[in-house]
Amino acid sequence: MKVLLSILSIFIMCCTYAQDSSFVRGNEAYANADYETALVEYSKVVSSEQISTALYYNLGNTYYKLEQLGEAIWAYEKALKIDPSNENAQFNLKFANAKTYDDLDTSESGIVAWLKINFFSFSINFWAYGSILFAFILAITLYFFFTTKKQKVKNRSLTLSFGALFLLALLIVLAYLNQSNIIDRDQAVIITEFVEVRSSPSDTAASSFKLHEGTKVDLLRSSDGWTEIGVNGNTGWIEKTAIWEI
Repeated sequence: MKVLLSILSIFIMCCTYAQDSSFVRGNEAYANADYETALVEYSKVVSSEQISTALYYNLGNTYYKLEQLGEAIWAYEKALKIDPSNENAQFNLKFANAKTYDDLDTSESGIVAWLKINFFSFSINFWAYGSILFAFILAITLYFFFTTKKQKVKNRSLTLSFGALFLLALLIVLAYLNQSNIIDRDQAVIITEFVEVRSSPSDTAASSFKLHEGTKVDLLRSSDGWTEIGVNGNTGWIEKTAIWEI
C-alpha cells in the first residue's frame, strides 16, 4: 500500500504541473521567443519538485535555443526517464547528441535496458491507473465472494480475485521499479564546455582523459566535491560542478 501511495503521489505531481502558472508563463514566453524568461519560469516549476515529461521537454528546447547544449541534453534525458516512449524527446535528444564533441556509445544494456524498453516505456500515469483499476476489480470480486450464497458465483469470484490480486501485485512491483528508475540518480550529463577526468579526486592528480559538454556518464561514488564517473569502460574523477545528475 505504501508503494501504491508513493506511485499515486508521483502521478498527482505529474498532473499538477499543467495548472502551474509558471509553466503557462514559460510556454507563453517560449512562443514569443523570449527564451530567457521561459527558462526562469520553467526553472521555478523544477525547483518546486513537480515532474513531467512536458516540463523537461520544453525546458530542453529552451536550453537548446539558448545554445546550452549540455543542459538541453540533460533536460531531454530527464523527460525520457519519466516517459521513455516520448518520440519528440527521443528525436530532440538524438539531434542534440549529434552536436556533441565526444562520439561515445552511452546506450544501456542488460536487464535494466530490457525493462526500460518493454515496461518503462509506459509513463507513470499508466501504472497509477492500472493499479487503481485492479484494486477496484479486486474489491468488487471479494465483495461478491463474501456476499453471494451461490457456490458457482463464489468460485468464479475467488478465481477472479486471485487473478486481480496477482496483476495488482505485478503492477505495483513494476511501478516501484519504474519509480526507482525515475528517482535514482545514477547518471549525469556534463554541462561545462569540457572537463579533465583525473586519476584521483584532486586538482593536482594526473589527467586521464577529457570529456566535453553533453556527454552522459555513470555516477560511481563521491568524495569532497568530486565524483567518480564511468563512461565506455573508463573511470575517473571530475568536479561535481561539471555535471548535472539525471
